[in-house]
Amino acid sequence: MQPENRSGDQKRSFIEDARRGQIVAATIETIAEIGYAKASFVQIARRAGISPGLITYHFAKREELMKQVMLTVHNSMDAALTARTEGSESYRIALRGLIEGFVHYCAEHPTELIAISQIAAAARDAEAARTWSEEQNANALTELEEMFREGQECDEFREFAPRVMAVSVMAAMEATPAELMARPGTDVAAYAKELADLFDFAVRRA
Repeated sequence: MQPENRSGDQKRSFIEDARRGQIVAATIETIAEIGYAKASFVQIARRAGISPGLITYHFAKREELMKQVMLTVHNSMDAALTARTEGSESYRIALRGLIEGFVHYCAEHPTELIAISQIAAAARDAEAARTWSEEQNANALTELEEMFREGQECDEFREFAPRVMAVSVMAAMEATPAELMARPGTDVAAYAKELADLFDFAVRRA
């Protein structure tokens, strides 16, 4: 009987995960369409085709749901960027993969980026999500700074202040979503290459 019980638990867990994913996806779409302030459980439930009570079953508070949205989008982005940079033969190639990968992710996931930007700017019900996002950004900045430092130690990068360069790269990347949304006709591949070229020239040895 024990194996059957474990199998049932696993099945329920899979169903619950799928339902939570459905709710998160509906939340992203709702925020992107009508804005964070109007994205109530009722509106989200209507888009997901479920009852509001089912949302509260999985997410007791709105704040918990918003944090899960942040986590889901960041995990998706991390997976996309890892695919671009994993196994890179040099720090320069890794940097280019990171920048180009981010630009392409922004172009391919505008709805997700609108949602998390609105959550990050929310005045209420999103403190946990904002705090978590700020921690993730701080970690990303530290990792980028460390990559620049390691590249210098391997003589791939010229001498410069790793922290300043990391802040500059992050700022340029963070400006990308707004630029692509404001100019929908942008050649994404050309934009990604130009931005990567800019920082490649900035860090490499002459």
